[in-house]
Amino acid sequence: MKNVLLDLGGVVFNSTGVSNSIIDWKTISQLNEKYGHQLNIENISVDPFLEEYNQITNQDLSQTDFLKNIFDTLSFNQELVEFLQKKFENIFILSDNYRENIEYISKRYFFKDWFQREFYSFDFKMTKSNPQIFQLVLDKLGLSAEEILFIDDSPHKISNAKKIGIEGICFENNEQLFKAFTN
Repeated sequence: MKNVLLDLGGVVFNSTGVSNSIIDWKTISQLNEKYGHQLNIENISVDPFLEEYNQITNQDLSQTDFLKNIFDTLSFNQELVEFLQKKFENIFILSDNYRENIEYISKRYFFKDWFQREFYSFDFKMTKSNPQIFQLVLDKLGLSAEEILFIDDSPHKISNAKKIGIEGICFENNEQLFKAFTN
């Protein structure tokens, strides 16, 4: 197999799990659950999320300050990216992230240096919770399901990809994933 479809959050970017005076991961997780449905709406924005986050945490963060602090508490999985670059000719991204998050992190981590194409839920107006998104990605790439492997940290999303024939690996950590390629 020459192609891999890769999730960002929880795979390429991992939370250090460290909350600080600005970032409260428990609140962020709760709001992610609440606002995740917005990914099915045409004009997705981090603004309502941030407004409620500021209200709950008694802060007045701008979008830029919020994103900077969020991504300062994440680690970029360089080891994974380098491993996948050796194993696959093409790395494609499929993420359910907000547009603002992607714009911020793509500049900071030079996405174009390590992947060939990117696909985001906000462009399809659906999340990876809908198996149809995987077919749309295949159609845009001109690939069949057998020609691509999907790596995500969500068993549910791996299951959805499988519904259209895409095999997947549920990412837990680098060691587990690397071992999957040696078996």
